[in-house]
Amino acid sequence: MRTKSLLLPLAIAAASAASPAFADFNAGDFIVRVGAAYMDPENSAFSQRSFVDVIDPLDPEETIRVELGDALDLDSDTTWFINGTYFVADHWAVQLNYMGAAKLDADYTTYVIGENIDFRSYDSLGNFETNITSAFVNWYPVCVESWVQPYVGIGVNYTDIDQDFLRPVFVEDVTNDNGQVVDRVDRGLVNFGSSWGWTAQVGIDIEFGRDANWLFNASAMYVDASPEVEIGVDDVILSNGIAIESIRYRDDLDMDSWVFNLGVGYKFSF
Repeated sequence: MRTKSLLLPLAIAAASAASPAFADFNAGDFIVRVGAAYMDPENSAFSQRSFVDVIDPLDPEETIRVELGDALDLDSDTTWFINGTYFVADHWAVQLNYMGAAKLDADYTTYVIGENIDFRSYDSLGNFETNITSAFVNWYPVCVESWVQPYVGIGVNYTDIDQDFLRPVFVEDVTNDNGQVVDRVDRGLVNFGSSWGWTAQVGIDIEFGRDANWLFNASAMYVDASPEVEIGVDDVILSNGIAIESIRYRDDLDMDSWVFNLGVGYKFSF
């Protein structure tokens, strides 16, 4: 079950049933925050290279040794977050955070390099919705009476790329004699998985006034994530006539990310 389905009704019920906590950040207090999240993953998420022998297009009886490489690059995106924080003791709290549907544009690059050969192909894979659920233990070092509360936290995260099907890597247009596109042929597939990893954050809560329940929040999170990627391409004919029979990669993405959050929160106690 998705975390947002749990936090949203909890936030609504708590806001209506809770009593004010006023200025202090004490054991038993609860904070619900919502806002904008900017996810900035490692740009080069995946890179592989290998050496293969291919048929020389100038001499079909000879082969050429070439370096074959693949790379996957991810862009950044702005999305939304929601979290809930509960103070289990003065200065100590547990937090559950959900960042939803960051649409990361993915670009796939293939290159072939050899003697008198330098071919590169760039293809966009569209975007992949990435969801991150994190659980933290936070430490608030200043006195509980302060209306400015910095904090640090460490915990675990679950990173999931929302995908129910394999996506094409290369899409080749098939044309008729008049140059009209009559069909499209997939020339490869890519599939992503999910992963567990560690995460850490620094942040600050600033109340809107000395006795206010509403507060401003800003935080920066580092997310360690390595979801699996599977790439398969068959029967690729390069523009120079070189045929690549198959490409098969299965590895982990280097998807470590910074997530920057800005939002508002409401503090209360039961």
